[in-house]
Amino acid sequence: MGLSETQLKEKVIKFVKREYPKAWIYKTSDRWTAGIPDILKCKEGVLYAIELKVGKNKPTKLQEYVLKEIREAGAFATVCKSVVEVKFFL
Repeated sequence: MGLSETQLKEKVIKFVKREYPKAWIYKTSDRWTAGIPDILKCKEGVLYAIELKVGKNKPTKLQEYVLKEIREAGAFATVCKSVVEVKFFL
């Protein structure tokens, strides 16, 4: 059995904090606002938004829409399924 999305999120947060200690990072909570990516990282004025998925899970239509809006606003946004994918994205 693979990681849950919560476990993946914890691993990604540890990785980002270790590799980018001066970056601002925010772990979102979808129970308050649907569609917001799981991880928001900002460093030197550049925003990165990451939606985390595991296994065969895919982003919802709302999550895809929000990622598209973030990209159109000039930030970077993607879906990642592992810490390695996050590493390459950042």
